[in-house]
Amino acid sequence: MSLKVKLAQYFIILVVAGLSLVLAAGVWRGKSRSVQQEAQNAPPVDAEMKLHDMELTEMQDGKRFWTLCASEAKYFQDQQKTHLLAVRMTLYLDKTDEQVHLQSDEGVLHAGSKDIDLKGNVRVTLPREYVVTTQTAHYTHGARFVESDDPIHMSGPGLELDGKKWNYKIADHLASVDGNVTASLILNDLQLERPPREAGNPESGEGRNGVKSN
Repeated sequence: MSLKVKLAQYFIILVVAGLSLVLAAGVWRGKSRSVQQEAQNAPPVDAEMKLHDMELTEMQDGKRFWTLCASEAKYFQDQQKTHLLAVRMTLYLDKTDEQVHLQSDEGVLHAGSKDIDLKGNVRVTLPREYVVTTQTAHYTHGARFVESDDPIHMSGPGLELDGKKWNYKIADHLASVDGNVTASLILNDLQLERPPREAGNPESGEGRNGVKSN
């Protein structure tokens, strides 16, 4: 084989090898760009911390403001929120050392403001055995204020109330129900009593009932 033929073969081999490298580099770049585009288009993943049987107590000036418990807590860093399940919350009243108890199916704790949203079968137990039931409620930490814009039912000793919305000022121990309010008074010692029949008057007491409250 002549020298020219050998050189021509070597030249062809080099050309083929060079084209192979170019094609391989192009394929790698294409895959790299595709991966980068997929990464850019993918939805952001929240930085998340998950806790079970969480209990958190807020303290100010050495005093308890509230205690928050949940069967499960998920913290989302980008939203600065903690999503809660099976929520139980206790608010501590300064002046009387009484407590307000709240519970709900789920809730959200806002990390910055420390406000708390409650949702699903909300039940609020106030001092003196008054109970408020509704579907949502919001606790404003800065104002020490609990409120609900959903229809509520309040029950307690001798009284039942229904309304469109409700709020409770913790510092003043004052509850307010607004919006088409209906009230029912319940007197447990209220009874019906037939008055005694008068002598010589057969019609006395017949068909009449007197109302007596002991």
